[in-house]
Order: sequence, then C-alpha cells, then structure tokens
Amino acid sequence: MFFAVGVVAALSYLDESREATAALEAFGEAQASLAQSVASDLSTRLDGIRNDAILLADGSLSAGALDRISERYLSAVISAPGTPPRPGELTGQGVLLSVPLSEGRRVDFVVPLPMLFAGGSRVERPNGVSVLFLRPGSTRLLTTDGREVSAGPLTEALEGGLPVLRVTGPEAAQLSLPNRTALAGLSRVNAGALGPWGVAVIATAQAMRDREARGRWRLFLAVVLAGGLVLAFGGLALRQQRKELLLGRELAVAAVQRDRDERLERVSKAATMMTLASGMAHELSTPLGAIVGRAEQLASRAAIAHDERAARSVGVILEQSERISQIVRGFLNLARGGAPSLSALEPFAVAKSAASLVEHRFATRGVLLEVTVPDGLPPVQGDPRLMEHALVNLLLNACDACPRGGHVLLGASADVAGLSFTVTDNGSGISPEHAARVTEPFFTTKEPEKGTGLGLAITNEIMKSHRGSLTIAPAVPRGTCATLQIPFATGAIHGQA
Repeated sequence: MFFAVGVVAALSYLDESREATAALEAFGEAQASLAQSVASDLSTRLDGIRNDAILLADGSLSAGALDRISERYLSAVISAPGTPPRPGELTGQGVLLSVPLSEGRRVDFVVPLPMLFAGGSRVERPNGVSVLFLRPGSTRLLTTDGREVSAGPLTEALEGGLPVLRVTGPEAAQLSLPNRTALAGLSRVNAGALGPWGVAVIATAQAMRDREARGRWRLFLAVVLAGGLVLAFGGLALRQQRKELLLGRELAVAAVQRDRDERLERVSKAATMMTLASGMAHELSTPLGAIVGRAEQLASRAAIAHDERAARSVGVILEQSERISQIVRGFLNLARGGAPSLSALEPFAVAKSAASLVEHRFATRGVLLEVTVPDGLPPVQGDPRLMEHALVNLLLNACDACPRGGHVLLGASADVAGLSFTVTDNGSGISPEHAARVTEPFFTTKEPEKGTGLGLAITNEIMKSHRGSLTIAPAVPRGTCATLQIPFATGAIHGQA
C-alpha cells in the first residue's frame, strides 16, 4: 500500500510539474506577443516621424501646418549638410532622432518620451510588467520614463533575435520588479534610416509561481489525505482479510476433523461388519455341518429306496450347502484381510448363475428380470462365489426398489479398462446424497425390518478385494443404475479379438 501511495504521489508530482512548465511556456509566448504589439506601435510612430521630417523640409506647408508639426516635438531643426547626426541621444525629456534628407540635409527632432513610448506605457503595470527599449547604437536599455538601465542578458537576447528570455530574480529586481523569476518577451523593429530598435516586455511570474506553489501544496495535502484514506481502509481490509483467513483456517481444520471422524466411523463400522461377518461365518459352520450330515444320510436312504425325486432334492440341498460353505470361507478370508481365491470367470456364466439364484424372488414380487449379457466376453480373474454374491446383492436391491410390474436389466460390457456388470431398474430411484453413502456399513433407506445396511457394504468390500469398484447412481429418466467394474487380467482383452 505504501508503495502504491508513493507511486501515485510521484506521478501526480510529475504531472503537476509538467503542467507548470507548460503554463510557464504559454506565459512566455504571451509576453512575446505583447512585445510584438509594442514594437508594432513603435514602428508606426517612427514612420510618422519620418513623414513629419519630409513635410517640414518641403517648405510648401502653411504656417499653421508647420506649427502643428512643431508642437508635437520638443524641438525640430533642419541641419545643414556636414553636421554630424546624433541618433537616439537623450536630451532631457526626449530622444534626439535625425531623419536624413536629400542633398545631405537632415531634420533633428527631439521626440518627447510619452509620444515615442506611448505603446509601452499602456502595457506597463507597477510591480508587474516593465517595458524597455533598446536604441540604435546603445547597449543600455531605456525605460518609458527615460531612465537607462544595464541589462546585459536582455541586450544580448535582443541582438541575438531570441523571442523569449527567462529573467532571474535579482535581474528582475533591477528592473523595478519583484525579486522573483520573470519572463521577457522580445521583438525587433527595423526603422530604416532611424536604425534598428529593440523592445522588451518583462512580466513577473510571481502570481504564476504562487499558484504553482499553492497547487503543489494542494497536491501534497490531497496525496496525504488519499494516502491516509488508503492506509485506513487498507488496514481495515487487511484486518477483515485476516479474520476471514483465520475463520477459513478454523473451518478447514473443522472440516478435516469432521472428515477424519467420518473416516474413523466408517472404519469402525467396516471393522464391526467384518467382525460380525466373521462371527456369523463361524457360527454358521456348526449348523451347516449338521445339515450336510443329515442330507448325506437322506441321500443314502433315497439310493436304497430308489427314490429319484428325493435323491434330486437331497442333491440340491448338498449343492447349496457347499455354495454356502464356499461363501462363508470367502467371507472369513475377507475378514482376515486375505486375497480372494482367483480363477477365470466367464461373465455370461456368472450372470446366468446369479440370475437363477434370484429368479424365484422376482417371480414372487412380479418384477421382470432381463439378462442381456453377450456370450464370448473376455474372462476376468476372481472368486466365482463372491462375484456371484455381489451380483445377487445388486439384483435383490433392484427387485426391492421396483413396484409390481417393474423391470430390472442385467447387462455386461467390456472395454480397455475392464469388464463392467450393470444392474438397472425403473424403481423409485436414489438421490445423489444417498448414492454417496449406500456403501457405508449399516446405512440403509429401507425399513429396519427389511434391510440391515450390510448388503452393498459387503459388495463394495468384495469389489475392493478384486481391485474393482462399485458405483451407484440415479438412472435416467428414473430408477437406479449400479455398476461393478473389474479389471482384466493381462492379455485378456487381446484374447477377445
């Protein structure tokens, strides 16, 4: 801020100085014009003197006309040839001017100063403007009241033909002007036989300098005032900015703390979920063993009795018991942080198997399940039972979200990123806020007796163990779209080609 105020002050000072210099130059030009005006008046009067000399020497004028001419001058004498002239000589209250005539004669006039310098007298102002004249053959300047003054710089400037000259304070004081800088406008008059004359109009620049000084004081006060206001408001702005920064930092710290608390809560819920899954898997192993034992006994009796229907039913029980056992082992492995058992999975077979497991649920609720997984998609590496269970969870959620007569579509596609299973329904849909939280353990939008909030959380953990991802988003125009994405094993996508 201080730098900005300083720059503004410097620029303002330079601008003020430039304006003052321009004003001084304009003032000098005005004095030069005034000097030309006085010189023009002097030239006219010298022409009149030459005309009077011609008329006076003619001898044909009446006595009255001669008297009128003689009254204008202090003296008028026709000199004989051979008498030396005295041009521009001071004689009391006049200036001697010699006008040459024919045959070596001349007329010597003593011209009154008020008559000769009338133009300069009209211009002069006491302590403001002085008018000086340079006579032919003289190096001293003559005032309008007949005083001679020495002003070497003015004389040299007149002889050199300069239009304007700056006069210092001491030089101005010698010319009866204030001891301040003045400007002189200069002009030359070529009077022919009466010789070259010079006119200098000197005007003090005191008023202009005073205005300049007042302007600079006003500039100084304005800069001080503006600087004070800038500093005051800048200080307030900095103070407010500091408050905002402190508040922003506090909010950021609070947000980080809140995010950390949320992560800790999610980790805690995930740990609880894994502990619960581990406990359930352990507890299920005992009754599952009893079921398998009883089923094997029934299988032996059905074989002895040759009851094929009972044998098929017992076979289904044993098959599903083995499926449950594999799922339990997979959950236990996930809970312990182990990697899933990987094998080549055919997308079409996994999708068909998952659909067959839930078809009775869809039939009961009156919801149509359509599977559009093309055969021949490249295989992926994964645990068949866990991947099947992940798809089952998505299909059951889609079924629960649809009213009777609803529609659920199970599809699959492959690209360079991997294989994607999509489950899309036209049910009630999901909000973006809920979609961001559905993978949290124990979070559910269902009624407490219909949902535990663990299905999608388990599905998400299954996908993480397969280096894949689960994405839940609203479908267009309505409904929900869930996507499972699994990366291909190296070289799998090329095998498709």
